[in-house]
Amino acid sequence: MLNSPRFWQFITLSILILFAINKIHPGIINVNTFSDGSEVSLVKSAHASEIYPKFTCPCCGQPLNKEKPCCGAMEQMINYIDEQVELGKTKDEIILATTREFGLDRLIDDEDRLALKQKLADLAPADAPRIEIKETSRDLGTVNQKQGVVTTDFEFGNSGKSDLIINKLSSSCGCTSANIIYEGKVGPKFSMEGHGQQNPTDWEISISPGDKAILRIYYDPRVHPDLVGAVTRTVSILSNDPVEFEKQVTITLEQTK
Repeated sequence: MLNSPRFWQFITLSILILFAINKIHPGIINVNTFSDGSEVSLVKSAHASEIYPKFTCPCCGQPLNKEKPCCGAMEQMINYIDEQVELGKTKDEIILATTREFGLDRLIDDEDRLALKQKLADLAPADAPRIEIKETSRDLGTVNQKQGVVTTDFEFGNSGKSDLIINKLSSSCGCTSANIIYEGKVGPKFSMEGHGQQNPTDWEISISPGDKAILRIYYDPRVHPDLVGAVTRTVSILSNDPVEFEKQVTITLEQTK
C-alpha cells in the first residue's frame, strides 16, 4: 500500500490542506523538522483565543480582550501570548510562560493558580532558591497629597540553597514604584508598565543563600490628584524561585488632599 500512487497523493493533499489552513489560522499546526529535512506535523498547538480569557489586565482586572484592549498593559500581555502561539507552544506551556512573565495573580481562576503552583512545587529541585518575606502587607496610615512621595521598606531573603536571581519588579499602578537594595547598592526603579512607563530590561541581581535584601516601595499621591479615600497597591518581585516566582507585597493607606 505504501507504494501505491493514490496513497502518496492522499498524503500530499492532506499536507497541502493542513498548511493552507495554517496560513489562514496561524498557530494551528506545530511544524517539526525531521532528520531528512522534511517538515510536517499534525500536532495542534494552542489558539490564542483560548488563552486570553484565562488572564486579567493588571490595570483594570478585566479579562484580556484583543478586540478592545483597555490599555497598553493589556496590549502587552496579548502581544506576549500571540508571540508564544507563533512559536508553536502548547496551551500549558503558554499559560506557564505568561504567568512567569506577568505574575500568577493574572490568572483568573483560583483553581488554575493552585494547580499550577502545586505542579511547580512537585517539579522544584531540592537545591532551588527560595524567596522568603515574613511581612507581606503594611498600612501606611494617612497620606496627604501635599507631603509628596512616601516610602516603606520590606525585608526579604533567600532561604534556599542556590542564588536567588531577580530581574524584574512590577506594581499595580503607576503611582507606585519600587527598587531593591542589596549589599549597599540601590537598584533601578520599576513601576507599572503600559502607561508610558518603560521599566529596565537589562538589570538583574543575585542574592546568595542566607542573605537578605530590602524592597523599597515609593507611593506618590500626586499621580491621582482627585483620589480621596482608601488605597490598596501591590508590588511583585519576579525571580527564579521555581514556585514563588512572583512574590507580592501590599500597601494600604488613606489618601487625603
